[in-house]
Amino acid sequence: MNSPSGNREDIVRKKREYVTLEFAGFWRRLAAALIDLFALTVISSIIFLIFAPYQWFGFGGFWGTGDVFAEPVWRALPYLVGGNLLSLLVNIAYFVGFWLWKGQTPGKMLLSIKLVRADASDVTISVALLRYLGYIVSGAVLFIGFIWIAFDGRKQGFHDKMAETYVVKIPEATITAPVTKMSMGG
Repeated sequence: MNSPSGNREDIVRKKREYVTLEFAGFWRRLAAALIDLFALTVISSIIFLIFAPYQWFGFGGFWGTGDVFAEPVWRALPYLVGGNLLSLLVNIAYFVGFWLWKGQTPGKMLLSIKLVRADASDVTISVALLRYLGYIVSGAVLFIGFIWIAFDGRKQGFHDKMAETYVVKIPEATITAPVTKMSMGG
């Protein structure tokens, strides 16, 4: 049978394991979003350079002698649609993939913030897709769903409320080292 003091020590030890998390604020989340936006812009630009024929966007005029607009514009349409669809798929894969993998996009990693569920469970594919859909809703009318983060007590945007998620600051680890005596002399 366990002694009463042993149970109390277990309770104290378990209480120490809990960490109080702080919600990430608007400016930190905006900075993370701008980092992610930059990364996605680079990726999308590469996709368009690969999929869109350069001569339909005026680049051919520098090297060629032909008229840039001699080709009908409708011939560029499949490339534009295909490039946009591929960019959208890359965008969805970027956010949903990182949320599933680590709960963090590269922007969130750099700023030490993380996506968490309200019940502390892992982000599932359905939650991640719902949150991405919430991004569209949040940005649909003048980005009010994102601006709402600045005024919400729990720092949730519309997308967070839809998916029941929070973005929190990652607590810094504290290291406890034993104190050693320093000797005087050599």
